[in-house]
Amino acid sequence: MQELLLGVELPKKLKSSKLYKTVALVGQPNSGKSTLFNVLSDIKVSTANFAGTTVEYKETNINLFGNTVHLIDLPGLYSLNPVEMGEFLTLKFLIENEVDLIINVIDSTLITRSLELTIELLELGIPIVTALNMNDEAQKKGIHINEKKLSEFLGVEVVKISALYGKGINNLLEIVHSSLIYGSVKPNPIKFTHHIDEWINKIQNELYIEINSNINPRFWAIKLLENPEIVPKFVKISANEILEKSKIDIIDKHKTELFEAFAYERHHHSMEISHKTTKYISHFKMPFIERLDLLLLKPPTSFIFGIFFLLAYFFLIFYIGGWIASALEDPLQSLTPIYEGIKNFSPLLWIITDGIYQGISGAIGIVLPYFLPLLILTAILEETGYLARVAFILDNIFHKIGLHGKSVAPFIMGFGCTVPAVYATRIIESRRDRLLASVLLNFIPCSARLTVIFALTTALTGPIWAIVILAYVLVAIGFTGKLLSLFLPKPLGMIMEIPQLRFPTFGVIIKKTLYKVKDFFKVAFPFLILGSIILSILDYYKVTNFINSLLQPFISGLLDLPKELGSTLIFGFLRKELAVLMTSQAFGITNLSELPLTITQVVVYIVFIIFYLPCISTSAVFWKEFGWRHLLLTVVVGLALSTFSAVLFKVILTTFFI
Repeated sequence: MQELLLGVELPKKLKSSKLYKTVALVGQPNSGKSTLFNVLSDIKVSTANFAGTTVEYKETNINLFGNTVHLIDLPGLYSLNPVEMGEFLTLKFLIENEVDLIINVIDSTLITRSLELTIELLELGIPIVTALNMNDEAQKKGIHINEKKLSEFLGVEVVKISALYGKGINNLLEIVHSSLIYGSVKPNPIKFTHHIDEWINKIQNELYIEINSNINPRFWAIKLLENPEIVPKFVKISANEILEKSKIDIIDKHKTELFEAFAYERHHHSMEISHKTTKYISHFKMPFIERLDLLLLKPPTSFIFGIFFLLAYFFLIFYIGGWIASALEDPLQSLTPIYEGIKNFSPLLWIITDGIYQGISGAIGIVLPYFLPLLILTAILEETGYLARVAFILDNIFHKIGLHGKSVAPFIMGFGCTVPAVYATRIIESRRDRLLASVLLNFIPCSARLTVIFALTTALTGPIWAIVILAYVLVAIGFTGKLLSLFLPKPLGMIMEIPQLRFPTFGVIIKKTLYKVKDFFKVAFPFLILGSIILSILDYYKVTNFINSLLQPFISGLLDLPKELGSTLIFGFLRKELAVLMTSQAFGITNLSELPLTITQVVVYIVFIIFYLPCISTSAVFWKEFGWRHLLLTVVVGLALSTFSAVLFKVILTTFFI
């Protein structure tokens, strides 16, 4: 583990600020850290009701009663004995940076399990404020926590909050402010069994730490016994014989491995503290939300609901997007006469201006109408926690293609964007599973690909073909995964966590949607306009004719598509949405319904675009995360699958349907 830990490079930004006090949000996955970060900061990060979604850090500066504080939301972790990449990142940050205060975010509905991490954080010796989040949900379940008693046991300030609704936030901020300004007493670690504590004290007295650190030496003494592989090289012990003797003695008395002995100690203390500070009032009647949850999780109703929700999801995007696109068509077309006169005195300037217009018109009139309902509906499914239920339902299917259920999280995120989905594979412990999942992620129809599907099928084929294509995509991913897994070792098992099912909050959904829309205009919008301008200029100088001629044997010969579509594939590499925009521009039309394509050609074109190449952003992330060989493998597999699929659809449609 030490080798992996030392190999984790903290991004340059991920350093505690020297100018301001640094506060780190630390907690288990799905404890509500990112939601609390949203409340405390002006940055609205995308949060999801799914364990492990924060695989990267988020940071910002906040104004706390007139003082600037550097706030960091660290990846969720279950223990300071890291296994996953995000856990290594969090531990590395805590031990290598001067953190002034930790806000330990706890899910109040899972108080016993959450306290095991809290006990480990106390061992660090960094000042802590414990935030009991989701207090409203805990009370609905009959869980009542005495925060004053809990504060006495832990030796740190404890405050109840409900970050989702902003409850208790002012009280939390006052405690954080007081701790930072007036100083916070370092927490006292929970004592272990007497003979273990004796050995810890002896080892601690023999420690020599070569650098200045705010970490309690007791933490290193414990880790030398429990998990020495994560202890950094700057921690030395002068009497190694004492360490070896202590290991033998603890194993002999506990009759178990050292790692398990310490895990048992923390679990025992968390159970004891929870028992003394928490009351449970049993419900005589199962709440409606829990009865609904059973229907969503237990077969056969889980499969019925799953199919219904997915069909409703895609049909709503299809029809709402089509309606918005139709409503925007006339207003956008009415803008063309404004710059028409430029053509008379400068054809090149007119081409550039028209390219800008086509880019704006395509982004707002073609891409955004389908992207917007996609964001809203996805936010609703994330906020309710239903995406995690979908992962649970699909777990068995994933096993059949050589993956386990934890891969479902990145796959579901892939419907939004492939880039964060690739980063999300960090939550998969097995490198084998992570590599396989990342290759298959390239074929998940992200929001850009879905835009291509919905825009072209709405205009030219009808909604049924969108369903057919999406169904084929899932089948193709399954077969490809099964084929690739034949050349890899068998996957390891794991335990999947299902978060609480909850009713969506309108305000949170709007915030998440606006955050993604803002990101669209910040990232995708410039690409769409720039791509449109470049295509216009290339077309003006007849370069597109050269590209189309170069690709004609493949495009027209093999796929039986108009040669004009060759150049659009080049732009599809930059952003998949560009393929739609460039398609209309390549034929000199403003309405997709005017495209001179048959149903067979539309379907073949869509299928090829879905699989053929990862976009440039995804390619960069693949290179960074896995190296150029893995990127090359992904590209080769994608081109092979896209060509095979396109030819398959061409043969089937021309033989049996057309």
